[in-house]
Amino acid sequence: MTRALPLLLAGLAVTAASAQTATVRVENPTGAVRPDEVVSVAWDALTRRVPGLSPDRVRAVDSDDADVPTQVFDADGDGSPDELLLLVSLWPGQSRAYTVAAGPPASVEPRAHARHDARRDDVAWENDRVAFRTYGAGLAALEPLLSSGVDAWTKRTSALVLDRWYEGGDYHTDHGEGADFYAVGPSLGAGGTAVWAGGRLWRAPNFSGHRIVADGPLRAVIETTHGPFAAAGAGATEVRRITIDAGRPTFRLESLFSAPDVEALRVATGVVDRAGLVASTGETGGWTWRSTWGPVDPTRGGHGHLGAAALARTDR
Repeated sequence: MTRALPLLLAGLAVTAASAQTATVRVENPTGAVRPDEVVSVAWDALTRRVPGLSPDRVRAVDSDDADVPTQVFDADGDGSPDELLLLVSLWPGQSRAYTVAAGPPASVEPRAHARHDARRDDVAWENDRVAFRTYGAGLAALEPLLSSGVDAWTKRTSALVLDRWYEGGDYHTDHGEGADFYAVGPSLGAGGTAVWAGGRLWRAPNFSGHRIVADGPLRAVIETTHGPFAAAGAGATEVRRITIDAGRPTFRLESLFSAPDVEALRVATGVVDRAGLVASTGETGGWTWRSTWGPVDPTRGGHGHLGAAALARTDR
């Protein structure tokens, strides 16, 4: 299983005033190669250094004057930029400098995407590595699936597939790009969350509301609202914030639970375990994980093995 790596370190430096640019220095403090990492720089820090910088006039280049993929990121969806995202790659221990200036942005191929499928009332998110989805209350019109679990779609292409697969409708069959071979049902699926109380899990229902905060090209963010739902006799609600970045086989899920007895609230996450899978747990370096590994469903063209894991910080 891939070990969780610390964030790359990014900092700003002021260049000559006449150049009207800012230099972003990014350092990889680890001994691992870090390809396709999304790093962020505060937007207000950049605008103080670069006159004329705006969401439609921002460009970043590396030391060879080659364009660096960027995204102006509005983290809270209020219409104002909060961060500039850059897609970078670094060798172990390497430090690199990138120049940010006001100018026409370079074209960036989308590598992260989020969508709401109105017919099924799914929200789905993907990058160039993998895709996921979860279910809304409107799904009851098509099938009786009561679940806030996370479904995983395996991909054998770096292309974004959500729109085409939903439009085609046959995403359970592998036509050469991958498919949905991960059965969720009423479980937590691949990293869903729940309340743990009274010796059992209390799962939120399908989401009742959603918001797409960002839709690529480097980062996609979705928020879903669940509940209220019963949790050991008390009413609870959950708001999830799901973030997926280009180049990563994982997504980040942050859940905000509201319940009457906050001090006693315990939250659980995990992955579904079934016959034929090898399950493992572990804890190291401030992280704990639960993971499974095993063959995908061999029907409808499935072959190979799939690994799924949920990782959580334990040192905070």
